[in-house]
This record gives sequence, C-alpha cells and structure tokens, in this order.
Amino acid sequence: MVEFNNPRSGPTRTRPDLVAGVVFVAIAAAFGWGATNYEMGQLIAMGPGFVPLSLSIILGVLGIALAVFGRSEGSDVPGSVPWRGAALVCISLVLFGALSRDLGLLPIVFLCGFLTALASPQNSIVSAGWIAAALSLLCWLVFKVGLGLSLPLLGPVFGSYQIY
Repeated sequence: MVEFNNPRSGPTRTRPDLVAGVVFVAIAAAFGWGATNYEMGQLIAMGPGFVPLSLSIILGVLGIALAVFGRSEGSDVPGSVPWRGAALVCISLVLFGALSRDLGLLPIVFLCGFLTALASPQNSIVSAGWIAAALSLLCWLVFKVGLGLSLPLLGPVFGSYQIY
C-alpha cells in the first residue's frame, strides 16, 4: 500500500502549548515589570532587581518558544487532571508556610520534597524518600555550607536537638 505524505499527519501545535506559552510570557512580563522598580546593579555587584529581571527574561523567551514551536504528537483532547499530584503539591506548599519556622530547614525540606515527589505516580515511597533526602542534602550544601546562612537546621520542635 502506498502512503502519501499528508502535511496534517505530522506534529501540530496544540492549543495547550499556545496557552501555556502565553501564560509564561504574561507572568514574565509582570515580574519583569515589577523587577524594574529595584536597582539592577552590575554583573559583579548585582542589585535586588537583577535576578528577578534575568529570570523574567528567561521565562519570557521560553514562553515565546513554547507558543511558537510547541508541538505535540497527541490530539488536542486534554487528559484527565492529576488531582493527587495537584493536592500533594498544594499540601506541601501549605505545610512549608505553616511549619518551616518550627521544624527547621532539613525536616521541612525533607517533608515537602517527599510529598512533592509522591505527586508523580512514577515514584514509589522509597524513591520519594531518596529524592527528599537528596534535596535536603542539597539545601544544606547550598544554604549552610555554600552561602553560610544562619538558618536553623532543626527547629524549636526538636528541643535540645536544635542545630544551627
């Protein structure tokens, strides 16, 4: 059987890609505009607006690329909403805001990382634990060792086991 090249049979730009790209550009524009209210500084001595503006530019470029080049093999029919993942991520954010001062850096990063890792159906409880442990270690290395911030590693909930 002879197969003809049909220009419509290939990947096509999907509506979700276009909408996501436009949303990324809108968020980038809002944060970029807000960042202009702060001093930019120089590359060697960055001001408080430098990083937000830089990230806004990167997000805007990615949003434009997604809107223009976003292609998908599937149809435009959206899939089911991953309610479990959305709920776990939202719970993780609420717990971080509510318990970060009491638990300290390592426990709250581990807890939130664990819950967020469980949001993916591809992760088991064991792999979520490893992901959370690696994320906690990375936060310790970046914030305590690398930047030397005085964040308590264990909060007041742990009593005499507080580590600074």
